[in-house]
Amino acid sequence: MSSMTGQQVTAREAGAPGGFAAVRERAVRSAGRAWPAMAAYLLVRLVGTLVFGLLSSGHGYAARGVFVFVDSGWYEKIAERGYDTKISPALSPFAFDPLYPGLMALGHAITGGLLSVTAVGLAITWVAAVACSWALFEIGRLVRDARTGLIFAVLWALMPSAVIEGALYADTLAICLTAWALYALLRRSWITAGILACLAGATRPTADAVVLTVCVAAVVEIVRARRAGQPFTWRPLIGAVIAPIGAIGFLAYVAYRMGSIGGYMKAQKKWGTGFGNAGQVFHRIKLGIEGTAHGYANGQAHVTTAVLLIVPLLIIVMLVQRQRWELTFYTIVVAAIVYTAIHDYTVVPREMLAAFPILLAPAGWLSKIKRQWIVWALIAVLAVAAGWYAHFITVDGGPGFP
Repeated sequence: MSSMTGQQVTAREAGAPGGFAAVRERAVRSAGRAWPAMAAYLLVRLVGTLVFGLLSSGHGYAARGVFVFVDSGWYEKIAERGYDTKISPALSPFAFDPLYPGLMALGHAITGGLLSVTAVGLAITWVAAVACSWALFEIGRLVRDARTGLIFAVLWALMPSAVIEGALYADTLAICLTAWALYALLRRSWITAGILACLAGATRPTADAVVLTVCVAAVVEIVRARRAGQPFTWRPLIGAVIAPIGAIGFLAYVAYRMGSIGGYMKAQKKWGTGFGNAGQVFHRIKLGIEGTAHGYANGQAHVTTAVLLIVPLLIIVMLVQRQRWELTFYTIVVAAIVYTAIHDYTVVPREMLAAFPILLAPAGWLSKIKRQWIVWALIAVLAVAAGWYAHFITVDGGPGFP
């Protein structure tokens, strides 16, 4: 893909005459390229969801429905009642970022109550999932080629706990915003990247990784331009200033509500989440190998352990292949957040959905196989396996469900 010149970026982001029409034209062309990836993603997800629904049979994660899981109740309550500390006496609603439940409440209000907050939330999730597959296709196409982009999008639908991508959770929206922010960053659309990172940072804690990536990339760009003797441009700096506003704004709000500057960390601590968990990672891996990790039984614990072991290897592959440093840096930060803050073995595969750039290397390998029917046969098997894996996740709703 040819890169855009500074003049083109300036004209587009400044809203020059014809700017909106140009953006719309590019979006239409992009959607025209990406529709096979979006369709393939949807098909794979529907297969996995069907298998999950059939095997779950109304228990475990599917106790309230195929798409309404344990934490879904918190998003519903926050959308209906705001950050009411009386939702649960033992746990805190401030552990849940505001954008997703806010959009649920907004959609419910706009429809005059015709759609419940649950229906609005699920609609947001599935639209975000398809939009995310679109972004993944474009990232793969940008760094390699269209076939890689298509497989890249489909592989994300096959990750362990991909069932979450269609659930009443904020993860899919956060990852969608993150993927588009990274795509904008790779194209050096600084202000767009900053705005999307800002929104992502107000959606899920793991999205702080893209906020940091945008800020670091902006500093690198400013230093590079100065060393090259190029004129100073405000756009990287503006993007870096905008990016953390969502996350910092929510931290400030929680600090105000709880009367403590460390209020957010206190809220997370009630859920057992915090960076003090770093020392338990190797112990969890040991338990996973033995098949005795909490929340899983034997084979399922091995899958989670495999995720913990494979992610670092794929990051090394990213480094060896000299992939775009922004993608590698982002993935390392996500992995660091997950490895140091996880409190429950069952959430590892879910949190690693945000580490989607690790799939670029496998997508590239698969795209080079001449007999593509082999690739798609493998994808079909993995689609069924993803649903099989998801139904074994044993969460009973316990104390975390309001």
